[in-house]
Amino acid sequence: MTGFIKSIRTVKRKHWVGKALLLAAGLAFVAPLVITLTESLRYEGAFPTVKQYGELMITNNAALPYFWNSVLYALVITAACVTLSFPLGFVFAKVKFPGRNLLFFLFIIAMMLPFQSIALSMYIQLRDLRLLNNRWSLIVPQVFSPFSVFLFRQFIKSVPSELLDYTTLETSSALKVLRYAVLPQTRPAIAAVGVMVFCEAWNMIEPVRYFINFKQLDIRPLSVVLNELPAKVYYAAAAVYIIPIVLLFLLFKDSLVASMEKFHWER
Repeated sequence: MTGFIKSIRTVKRKHWVGKALLLAAGLAFVAPLVITLTESLRYEGAFPTVKQYGELMITNNAALPYFWNSVLYALVITAACVTLSFPLGFVFAKVKFPGRNLLFFLFIIAMMLPFQSIALSMYIQLRDLRLLNNRWSLIVPQVFSPFSVFLFRQFIKSVPSELLDYTTLETSSALKVLRYAVLPQTRPAIAAVGVMVFCEAWNMIEPVRYFINFKQLDIRPLSVVLNELPAKVYYAAAAVYIIPIVLLFLLFKDSLVASMEKFHWER
């Protein structure tokens, strides 16, 4: 009996140690966000005040054009990427054709490659298409996302094939099959992929460095101009940069959780 009680105490002690470690890790991740938001409410010794935001967005408004550039790029890239990746994911998940596995393997390789390793080939393609040094040079490279195709393929694999067979008895249109059979089953996945694509587009840096020149500085997103803003509005600029991502997570938190629970890990 004594040994049993000791084992329970040991388990409880380990349980509290685990909780303490998780709490410490959580605080370490949250601390920069809290510091940024707090310091953004300080301006020339006054606290709390929104004067730093007023200086950033109204009086000086140095960041305002770049902020709207980021909004434009993130929304267009997210909409286009989800629209293209969803049917491609369906094809790889449910449509059988010669060479499907090989083609999907190539998608996996493309997904694993770092951006720097394919930047030169992208630059040449954009140059040949006359898309360099404009907004399209920042949008097009991120619209075609192997990672999004991979995620949609894994999610759609969980859709019962019997449901697709039943739908094909009612219609021969592939678009109607996607709309009535696949889309209702994968809405949380679409939200999750959309959030991830939006975050990646919002944080874009490399395409700006590689595909536009100094004559097109006015089309840059906010992500690459934070260090060029006046020092007295650094924290407000960082908060403006962070807030959309935080709001997006809070709005789609349930969809993210639901999509992760339904994720299909099998080949």
